[in-house]
Parts: sequence; C-alpha cells; structure tokens
Amino acid sequence: MQILPYVQTSVFVDDRYPFGGNQLATFWNKKENAQIKTETMQGIALEMNFSETTFIEESSMKNCTVKVRIFTPAKEIPFAGHPTLGTAFVLKHTKLVESSITKLNLELGIGAITVEYPSSDIVQMIQHGPKFLDEFSNRTAIAETVNLPVSTISTKYPMQYVSTGTPFLIIPLTSLKALQQAQPNGSLILQTLQNQLTKKIVLLSTETMNHDSDVHVRMFAPDVGVIEDPATGSAAGPIGAYVEQYNLLQRDTKGEPIFIEQGYEIRRPSQLIAKVIGKKEAEKVLVSGKVKLIAEGSFYVN
Repeated sequence: MQILPYVQTSVFVDDRYPFGGNQLATFWNKKENAQIKTETMQGIALEMNFSETTFIEESSMKNCTVKVRIFTPAKEIPFAGHPTLGTAFVLKHTKLVESSITKLNLELGIGAITVEYPSSDIVQMIQHGPKFLDEFSNRTAIAETVNLPVSTISTKYPMQYVSTGTPFLIIPLTSLKALQQAQPNGSLILQTLQNQLTKKIVLLSTETMNHDSDVHVRMFAPDVGVIEDPATGSAAGPIGAYVEQYNLLQRDTKGEPIFIEQGYEIRRPSQLIAKVIGKKEAEKVLVSGKVKLIAEGSFYVN
C-alpha cells in the first residue's frame, strides 16, 4: 500500500459565503508522486471527483520551481486556473517553498506560468495576452445546447472564441435571469461544437447578483467531465479580455479590475478578478483570487 499526502483547498472564495470557491485536491509529495503512474493519478482524480486534482513533480525546466500536472475526473489537461493558484498556495503551506517568496514559475502543460503572492491568502497568475479567434454565428444551435430561447443570446456582441492559454467560446446573454435558467446538455454541446476550437462554453451577463461584481458567468466543459465549474480561472482571462475588448461595462478607461462572480447556480459562490495589462493592446492578463485551506489528509493506494 502507498500512502499519498494531500491538501484540499477552495480557490476563488468570496468571504461572504462560508462554503464557496472551486475545490481542489493537491498531492504535494514529489517523491511519492514520482512512483505512481499516470493512470493511477487519473483514478485518484476520479475518486476525488473535484473539477481538478493536481500532482506536484520535479520540474525539467530550469526557471520553474516545480511541475504541476492537472487532472479532471475524465482526463489530464495542460492548463487550468484554479489548480494553478491552489497549488501555488499549497507550495507555501507545505513549505516546499519559503514563506518569503513573492513570485515563482510553475511548469504546466502549456509551459511556464508565473504566479505571485500579493498576500498570504491571495494568489495571482500571469496569463498570456488574449487571442481573439473565430466567431460562432449559429445562435439557434447554441441556444439549444443550454435549453434557452434564441432571443436570450445578445446580438450586441459576438459569440467568440477567446484564449489566454486555453480557448473558451464566450456567449453574451441578455439577462441574468436567462443565465440562471440555462440548462446545459452535455452531449448536445459536444455534438454542436465537435469540429470547433473548443467545446468549453462560457455564458456571460453584465447583470449580477452582487453590486460589487461586474459580470456573472457560468462555464460548461463536458469534454473534460465537468458539466459546470464553480470558478474557472483559465476562463477569467478570456472573460476579462472580452469584456474590455467590447467595452461591455461602458468604462472610459482600460485596465480596471473586472470582478467576476460564478458558481451560484451550483451552490459554490465564487469571486475571480481579471485585469488586462497593456497600454495600446492587451499584452497579458492578471487573474487573482483568494485561496482557503480546507483539509489535509492521506490517500491510500492499494
């Protein structure tokens, strides 16, 4: 029997809600992790059944502190936001890095990602500059995938694939009510987007639950076994870039923090913050959130 220590965190928590954010299990012992197979890691992720589970390994990149492998219940993925921030938090909690460290690089499937520690419980990542990719024109087909009338999809702004590392199809809706009523059909999403850049959908509304939020979102990713995600850090960059690109908030200046609320429909209220950096054009996106320690334990592999 092998005993694997892990730490459970919640990432992108909002202090107004005692149970919220996106849950994460991080298996932090590099020596033990080096002795388990990929298929075992996948089985552990399925057993934990969070949106993602991470495993820390030695990095082969000179400028990176550790390598982080990310698994959903269905597959290993190259990048995700809340696992990046949650794992960075665990590195300090387990003393794999010194508490005085304020910045480091993590090796992910997409390469090196920089994370920063503005405070003891807030972690920030630097995502790539946004790429505005293809637009998706079939509103009727998209409306059917989430069981909404086509009239609830806004015609003011495009349905567009945007990426800061991982692409998402961003779909603006006309109201918060419509967003709350959406019912994702996973198999239909996969069928409708089978030949597209991604099968990950973000629904977005500028109507919000909280007065201090800027947008309310939901994210569906049936292709990786996540019907709905409580808080999606890898989508926060594209969301922030999209909101600023099309000036959904009608702001006079660019580069202001964009507060994103997510997870309310699945009882995991979360807050993510995106900030687009660049004087003339977006050069990078900062995504930050609060991380809370939830539990520590041991996982037994027979």
